[in-house]
Amino acid sequence: MYESLHNHTTASDGAQTYAEVLATAATAGFGVMAFTDHDMLPSHAELTALKAYTGPVKWLIGCEISSGLPRELGGGVASMFHILGLFTDPTNQALREHCRQALAARTERMERIVANLRGLGFTISVDDCLRASGGESVGRPHIVKALGAYPANAVIMADIKAQMEAAAVTNASVAMDYMRMLERDPSDYPYRLFLSDDAFIPGVYVDYLYSIDMDASVTLIREAGGMAILAHWPTIKRKVNAQMVEQFLRDGRLDGVELRSGFFDSEVESAARQLTAMAERTNAITTFGIDGHREEDILRFGRDALLANQTIGQTAQLIERLQPDLSWSNLS
Repeated sequence: MYESLHNHTTASDGAQTYAEVLATAATAGFGVMAFTDHDMLPSHAELTALKAYTGPVKWLIGCEISSGLPRELGGGVASMFHILGLFTDPTNQALREHCRQALAARTERMERIVANLRGLGFTISVDDCLRASGGESVGRPHIVKALGAYPANAVIMADIKAQMEAAAVTNASVAMDYMRMLERDPSDYPYRLFLSDDAFIPGVYVDYLYSIDMDASVTLIREAGGMAILAHWPTIKRKVNAQMVEQFLRDGRLDGVELRSGFFDSEVESAARQLTAMAERTNAITTFGIDGHREEDILRFGRDALLANQTIGQTAQLIERLQPDLSWSNLS
């Protein structure tokens, strides 16, 4: 049975509820799913429902903290520098307070991004994004979904893609980014075109407005009983290089690294080899997750047996090695 230790729900920027994720996971052949929403934790009612779940999938609670940079790099906000906390206590007051502050900042960030998109000619509103999220926590996937509700927006996106393709002819850096974008699903194109800090069109994306630095993020996770894992390093390696990551592992400032999140592409595979070697040299833990946001993410991953088979057994290995508190899971 497959395992994913990185998944999102409607509590943050996912498209499915906790129950829907578990139902999809069962259909796709998964035996373990970790809920790791962005700076969000399940409510008391959601925890009660999870405790009452009697289906075949094992679940555990975590949290993906949108961390600031390491203090050596200034500690400031950094898009995609995320620390996964696994086996965290969702009732921990310090962790819940962090999530409260992050939610307030996320709302303001969304409002600024919407204003910037409207400046490019897109049709979109704050209410569109809230409807897309189904709640109060709006992330970039919800903004992309909101853009998709208006056919005219597809024309603007196609024009920006054509601009990037033309620029790639004479700019090697743009060419590399363009080829990497084409390796992804078209639903991911908006992030490379204009919704990331190093996107082709600058000035649209707004970085996190609230964060704590890496060491504070790790402390928050550990004091909530969890283990701290650097998530999807390829998305941040231009700012935090391999040597730094390895030193953090040696110094015990991180507990481990996520080898892969989501599907294969050339950059992810190269990074996975580097991370595997780092983990072996430093005796760090490794994890593997979908970073799933949609039903199709889980189903597609489950159809790729070569990929999904690599996830089997990782949770049992973590439990055997680290003996975490299993109170906030159905693994005991």
